Amino acid sequence: MGDSATIAAARGNRTVETVRGQLHKFMLIPLIEHHCRWFDAGPVAIAVEGRALGDAHDMVRGPSIHVFDAARREEYLRFDLFGRVLHYHYILNAQQHNILWGYDPDANGPMLPWVIAALRERLPVMLRRAGEPELAREVEEVGWDKSVLPAVEEAAASALAAKPDDLERAREGMEWMARWKRIHPQFNTVDDD
Repeated sequence: MGDSATIAAARGNRTVETVRGQLHKFMLIPLIEHHCRWFDAGPVAIAVEGRALGDAHDMVRGPSIHVFDAARREEYLRFDLFGRVLHYHYILNAQQHNILWGYDPDANGPMLPWVIAALRERLPVMLRRAGEPELAREVEEVGWDKSVLPAVEEAAASALAAKPDDLERAREGMEWMARWKRIHPQFNTVDDD
């Protein structure tokens, strides 16, 4: 196989190209509180939300891992481990925007272990990228309770499994998204400038 044929074959096995640092000029759909399990970890709190979207014929399910301040008022990072495009967000609260990065499982392996490692080893850097240098400094200087990470990983892995209430949660998730889109019509649009 020639070089161009090899490259074409390698590209051909991907269903969706990885998104690279795409600025979205809108805020993300808020979590659905009663689908979350919270983990308080000092200056940050982590929520693992069991998401389900779609219908009986086309449903995606899985965890969304949210990183908030300790008071659970502002979200800074979100890791979405469901659907055709695994991805994560830096949430820029001051601008009411977010930056989306696609996750590449071909290069990095399964996303959940990567997320746990990123939280353990890179949280201050990621918080700075989300425009939160003061919180990043606090995490570095005071520390944060990394002992919650095995339980975060366990809760996220559990959210990947089928549940008896998947259809009900998917319906609720789609209604929640539709309500958010009515209030925020710019949701899921990307500005080219």
